[in-house]
Amino acid sequence: MRAGSPDRAGRLRFQVLGPVRAWTGDRPVDLGPPQQRAVLAVLLLHAGRPVSVPQLVDALWDEWPPPRAVGTVRTYISRLRGLLEPDRLPRQDGQLLVSSGGGYALRVPGEVLDAAGFEERLGAARRMRGAGDAAGAYEQLRGALALAEGVPLAGLPGPYAQRQRDRLTELHITAQEELFGCVVELGGHAEPMGDSIAGLRAFAAEHPLRERPQALLMLALHRAGRQAEALAVYAATCRTLDAELGAEPGPELRSQYEELRDGSAGHGSAPAAGAGRGTGPATGPATGTGPATDPGSGPATGPGSGSARDHARPSRPARDPADFGGPSPVPAQLPSDIADFTGRTKAVAHLATTLRGADGARAPVVATLSGLGGVGKTALALHVAHSARARFPDGQLYADLQGTGRAPADSGAVLTHFLGALGVAEGAVPDGLAQKAALYRSLLADRRILVLLDNARDGAQVRPLLPGVPGCAVLVTSRTRTLALPGADQVDVEVMDEAEALELFGAVVGAERAAAEPEAARQLVAACGGLPLAMRIAAVRLASRPGRTTAGLVARLSEERRLDELRVGDLAVEATFRAGYEALDPGPAHAFRALALGGMPTFCRAAAAAMLDTTDDEAEAAVETLVDAGLLEAHGDDRYRYHDLVGLFARRLGEHHDSPEERAAAQRRFFDHAQRHGDDVAAAHAQRLLSDSRQGTGPYGPAETALRESRGPDHASSMDVDKDMGMDMGMDMDRDLVSAMDAHELALVRAASARGRYGPARRPAARRRWFLERPDNVRRPGDGVRCLGRVPPFGRHLRGATRPKEP
Repeated sequence: MRAGSPDRAGRLRFQVLGPVRAWTGDRPVDLGPPQQRAVLAVLLLHAGRPVSVPQLVDALWDEWPPPRAVGTVRTYISRLRGLLEPDRLPRQDGQLLVSSGGGYALRVPGEVLDAAGFEERLGAARRMRGAGDAAGAYEQLRGALALAEGVPLAGLPGPYAQRQRDRLTELHITAQEELFGCVVELGGHAEPMGDSIAGLRAFAAEHPLRERPQALLMLALHRAGRQAEALAVYAATCRTLDAELGAEPGPELRSQYEELRDGSAGHGSAPAAGAGRGTGPATGPATGTGPATDPGSGPATGPGSGSARDHARPSRPARDPADFGGPSPVPAQLPSDIADFTGRTKAVAHLATTLRGADGARAPVVATLSGLGGVGKTALALHVAHSARARFPDGQLYADLQGTGRAPADSGAVLTHFLGALGVAEGAVPDGLAQKAALYRSLLADRRILVLLDNARDGAQVRPLLPGVPGCAVLVTSRTRTLALPGADQVDVEVMDEAEALELFGAVVGAERAAAEPEAARQLVAACGGLPLAMRIAAVRLASRPGRTTAGLVARLSEERRLDELRVGDLAVEATFRAGYEALDPGPAHAFRALALGGMPTFCRAAAAAMLDTTDDEAEAAVETLVDAGLLEAHGDDRYRYHDLVGLFARRLGEHHDSPEERAAAQRRFFDHAQRHGDDVAAAHAQRLLSDSRQGTGPYGPAETALRESRGPDHASSMDVDKDMGMDMGMDMDRDLVSAMDAHELALVRAASARGRYGPARRPAARRRWFLERPDNVRRPGDGVRCLGRVPPFGRHLRGATRPKEP
């Protein structure tokens, strides 16, 4: 039964010969995100045999598992159990996805999986053909090929999925070869010979390095009386093998050629599958997990090899694009460098050193630049690439892989674009991804080319685009830090520090104008969170309005209006974030909105679990998905954070997509979590009180009132302090003391308002002076809190406090 055909009996059915899908009867089952579907694929292809948790971790991430990978896998298993057995009671043992031998097994009949049916039909066809029943074999093969819905395991990440994709693709190609072999053997009885030749010619062109399709095409043309065309196929194949592999035809193809040349080719059976030499992965056992040994590609030996070579081998050098119908150009596809590029001194120097290493490397040099949307990854990569052009005289290739959208660029389409840039005529570009990649790698051999792959989605999209030999280099930009490209030098592109951001600001608006309002410029940097895109937009807005002041723009960047103000022309901070958000599945999208409600500098998975009302493992899976999407930053062990502007964007989305009741419930759960964990999450409570204050639902906290009333003659308005720290408290504070305290200490002071009511407080001058005069390199975390802890109203709640561990 075809994978997508209705099953009125209501059985579960699975498809892996294409995108991984499942049905219960005729109802599709939503299998969740790609990694969860990858776990299901592993279990399905093990055909009921147990798979250990370490095996599942290796299948998804190989040598680069994320923190708490085991918990993530168990979360996927739990979700799959719920999807496959929706009627199972809580804590009831599963009947399909069962725990077995320290791992998991999926106990379903083989006939519900399309791959099992495909391999069964392929085996039956081989037995029939071996017994002389070519017509029966033809029908079995047609049925097997009808099950395929596209690229096997399409869109699944992980090394196991890639190995199985290669294996199943090879089986599919072999089945096609078998089918055409039956057609040629039946001599037009299965389908008209003219149609067969047309189909066989297209199939042979799609797989130019596989010799069996070429031999079948030669035999079909010979039997149709087209002798010259048959010999031309052989000559073209010889040129391709020589250019691509530096090799000569194998025994089967040479033998076929000699029979045709001598006129001795008969009308017996067509060559059987597996005869001769191919270049794809060899077909292993049906339960294998990857390609078998790579077929040899060295020069053929034995009788007749010399005459075949002399007769058909081209005289042009190997890997010459002229063999593929075009000239040999030097591509120069890099977009222009950034004229006012500034900063990033360390990153530029590091990447320049990495690219210089291409000279003596044993493999192509690969560097990945990852970070938040708008942080300047593309600008940095382009600047470095242009600076290194002289080191890559054979050209530079560029492609935008559109990885943040729901329709990322297809690797095969990018290869077609690259092959055209390298001089391959359109008609000579093979159709299959593996064949395009092989031709691409061959054309880059013995060349020094720099490849810039911008905005990559994942490693599976990038790997086919990597060169295969030393001398070339690749720069890859991506929002995700988990591309898992072997040997890649990973560079995390962070937001700019204040000095770099001010330098960028001055480069756009002019140094004189930037220097005219230094304090306002620093406030602008703080409002933009050091994000280069935001700084550039703000600077361009000012540069286009000579009469506008920096301070005036800063005044417009209130929290409520900031994202609306940070847009100019076709540039917008919100649009950059939205591209990543809209690529999320519904679950992670909800988590992205909900987790921003806590307003914390950082949070842990337990706090995330409270906000999302789920388990720690499921919360971790959600936040790791957001990290992979470049919307959340990992900040130490079990700590995560939003960039300030991303947090604003997430809260704005929440206001549009989630009801006030849902948001309030999430905040209550977070507040309950904070109470259970005491001072460790006091800062979270403070943020909530501040949120209430901004919304007019509560007065200033008593601790803040105490600080206001304790001010001395050197007090300053908090607006200056708040803008520098990205806060908006709306109260007076002691500038020196607050500036010397770090954000965690200040948050803890605010949180004291949850512990009691305080009257006016006076700070002991000697204690304050001790804190402020203590050198920065001696001052310990928590000293600022301990200083205020000596003020009696705060003492019993702040005494002995140290830097809190945020929730």
